[in-house]
Amino acid sequence: MKKPLHIGIDANEANQDIRVGVGQYAYNIIRELEKLDYKNHYYIYLKNPPKKDFPKQRENWTYLVFGPQKLWTKIALPLKLFTQKQKLDFFYTPVHYSPHFSPFKTIPTIHDLGYLDTQEQFTKKDIHQLIHWTKHSLDISHHIMAVSNFTKNELNRIYQIPKDKISVIPNGIDTNIKVNKKTLRKTLKKFKIEKPYFLYLGTLKPNKNIPMIIKAYKDFQKADDSHQLVIAGKKGWLFDEIFQTVKELKLQKDVIFTDYISEEEKWQLYSKATASLLPSLYEGFGIPALETMLMGTPIIASNIPPLKEVIEDKGILIDPTNQKQLTKAMHDIKNNRKKYQKDLIAQAKKYTWKNSAKKLVEFFSKNG
Repeated sequence: MKKPLHIGIDANEANQDIRVGVGQYAYNIIRELEKLDYKNHYYIYLKNPPKKDFPKQRENWTYLVFGPQKLWTKIALPLKLFTQKQKLDFFYTPVHYSPHFSPFKTIPTIHDLGYLDTQEQFTKKDIHQLIHWTKHSLDISHHIMAVSNFTKNELNRIYQIPKDKISVIPNGIDTNIKVNKKTLRKTLKKFKIEKPYFLYLGTLKPNKNIPMIIKAYKDFQKADDSHQLVIAGKKGWLFDEIFQTVKELKLQKDVIFTDYISEEEKWQLYSKATASLLPSLYEGFGIPALETMLMGTPIIASNIPPLKEVIEDKGILIDPTNQKQLTKAMHDIKNNRKKYQKDLIAQAKKYTWKNSAKKLVEFFSKNG
């Protein structure tokens, strides 16, 4: 019988009050690992005490909280790893950045490499860190996790990393979601949604192609003024063009910006939307597509590889540079919504956090 493995995890990205993107991935993978694996011993490394919704410490699940916080990944964490008595079989990071130096085998998780093509969309400090720290993590890694086959292929293409050194641990969703009419009414009232609506849900940033959504909606509205457009999510960066487009097209009364929404509000909005719109120019995965399908809500999305991988043939896939295709798809779903609701929930349920965590435990067990 194999001895238990000793696995370290950098959980800082999960240890946030508000989790988006990689923070959600990190938190959900960590939560499911604790539920699934009582055999191996996990050491959770943090620069702040764990949030209340983190798994409770138990035998084989240990929290290590230490500083200094500044440059924690570059200084504090490596120093801790080199001086601690406990030897680790792996040090796993659910984000791009592994400890800058490590005496143990490191495994970073790469979510996407889109920043390499859109460097102008980041501050100099952020893009320098993304490029150089990610490259360093890849260079020193024992193995690499990617969130999709698309990202795996990109790692192979851009960095010439052999595919057998990369495993896919996809994003997932919580499938135990319940929507009730009272909460739904409350959510619609809060955001002043008074008509059927098309929904964009996600951070407001350039790769999401939101100005095109607004223009396509304007063209839809010329023939059919039955719908509002709801843009739900917090401001990311370079979002001024989004608000400017609404102003130029005189859509201030018809486009609703919710800003940040709670988890509960998110599911209510998905459940009632005529369709969810995701014409992204770039994605590493596409969690909003899964969340939409779980609610049985039709999806219109880009025909880019990661979204095709997740949606397969269960939605309308469009060219993200073709505004007319998006407008046409909106009309198609509005006029024949039931046709586009087939098999959506079953498709979404292929991707659960439990399944992703299982794949991770299987990797550790097989390679430890």
